[in-house]
Amino acid sequence: MRRKLFWIAAAGLAATAVTLSAPSIAHHAFAAEFDSSKPVTIDGVVTKARFVNPHSWIYVDVRGRDGKVTNWGFEFGTPSSLRAKGLDRADVAFGTKIRVNGFRAKNGGPFGYATVIVLPGGRKVQTGGAPDAPRPTGR
Repeated sequence: MRRKLFWIAAAGLAATAVTLSAPSIAHHAFAAEFDSSKPVTIDGVVTKARFVNPHSWIYVDVRGRDGKVTNWGFEFGTPSSLRAKGLDRADVAFGTKIRVNGFRAKNGGPFGYATVIVLPGGRKVQTGGAPDAPRPTGR
């Protein structure tokens, strides 16, 4: 009976360990999704900003040379790291014109990793926080 209880307890502990470690296993590195050899700078108008954990996102309408509008999505830091840098949702409200500097997604779509955003008036905010991301670029 003791042996059976031991194995039941061991199985329960193992299941708990796997469950608790799942979020950290699922967390990705910059290099898994973004291409450090493809920097991108876009100017556009904010359509949505999501300040959520573990990564915030900003979506920007960008007008191409052909006049076509493409909605780009950029991942950036956690809400707490953005607040610590002086950025909040009011700074990137719907309709705000911004410049985003960062790196393109490996999938080639209109997605990227933002390292710096330039707000109206020229204020620059470092938005990226991935430890393996390239150093911020900004113009």
